Amino acid sequence: MDRAMDKETARIAIFFCQRVDSEQDINRRAIEKELGSRIRFFPLPCSGRIDPLQLLRAIEAGADMVYLVTCGEGTCRYGEGNTRAWKRLAYARGLIEEIGLEGERLEVIQSNGRQTIDEVTRSLLAQDIHVGPSPLRAN
Repeated sequence: MDRAMDKETARIAIFFCQRVDSEQDINRRAIEKELGSRIRFFPLPCSGRIDPLQLLRAIEAGADMVYLVTCGEGTCRYGEGNTRAWKRLAYARGLIEEIGLEGERLEVIQSNGRQTIDEVTRSLLAQDIHVGPSPLRAN
């Protein structure tokens, strides 16, 4: 069974460290304007500050995919923020798998430090989505 979904209708939530892109306000607003309500951005002071509940709420609100964009390895201003982010996302994955959803709906993307948030987003949108529409989404 092919579970891949149409990239043009996928609803995506992106949580990201604000230090990934110093011009993130301008860059994310441009892509939000272009793509409308199917994409939502959630800037964080540090990706390590993400609470698993925030990721679960995005899934509950109907996001088909939730991405957490972290700083590159060794570049977190708090030292271990991106390590904490990985652990918290893994915990949230375990929870959604317990209720029967695919853990692949939650993904960590590590920034290379040279891309803006809209470039990261466009590269994510260019990839195939290997999960179907969220069963929690109200059409």
